Amino acid sequence: MIQSIDRAMLIIEVMSDSQKDKWLPAELAEETGLPISTVYRLLQSLELHNLVSQIEHTKQYELGYKWVELGLKKYEKLDIRQVARPILEKLANDVEETVYLNTPNDDVSIIIERIDSPRNVRIIDSIGERIPMNIGAANKTMLAYSPPHNTDALLQRLIPEEAEREQFKQQLRSVKRKGFAISRGEKTEGTLAVGAPIFDFEGTVLGAISIEALAMQTTEEQLDYFIEKVTEAAEEISSAMGQVK
Repeated sequence: MIQSIDRAMLIIEVMSDSQKDKWLPAELAEETGLPISTVYRLLQSLELHNLVSQIEHTKQYELGYKWVELGLKKYEKLDIRQVARPILEKLANDVEETVYLNTPNDDVSIIIERIDSPRNVRIIDSIGERIPMNIGAANKTMLAYSPPHNTDALLQRLIPEEAEREQFKQQLRSVKRKGFAISRGEKTEGTLAVGAPIFDFEGTVLGAISIEALAMQTTEEQLDYFIEKVTEAAEEISSAMGQVK
């Protein structure tokens, strides 16, 4: 039984890893080194479970849609806090600052995770705190990558003045080009934050992570390092949540 599973997975790995998407049994036998009789038998079993499908007129095999169904079920069950926490812990240790995970909720974002700085001097915002979506680096990255029809109505509520709203939209366009946002003293005077967005397998914004530090203690070199590390961490979380580049 275990040998059959191993051999079936060898076939699946060949079919999924190659740029070639349609295979004859003889080609799979050559690529895997398995006897063609074994390949035929395993393909029949995989087809029975919709893990591969055969193209009738060519007799070639391709991966079945069952993998999509299984993948979607897997990602529906992913808890972003659970996925993000070890990555956030490493980020906080690397930058020696407090880091946050926010998720959007209508006109606000909510802090759903925080990893405290390993240093004695810390900036602490509470888990569960609600922050207006037009304030802070994390929120700007979420807005920048959200569909315009969603952000337009939201910004009209949060920023009634048209000229100010247009200026804010220009900031969002700049954030989207760069892939990160920087805010200075927008929520807490004397602080700065660097944020980057998190996406799911459909490219939808799930949330954002941010590093918060004291502005007067942050050099330009440190700021560049924060940008590098926060974008790396956000990409790692997005990948774990199913984003395909």
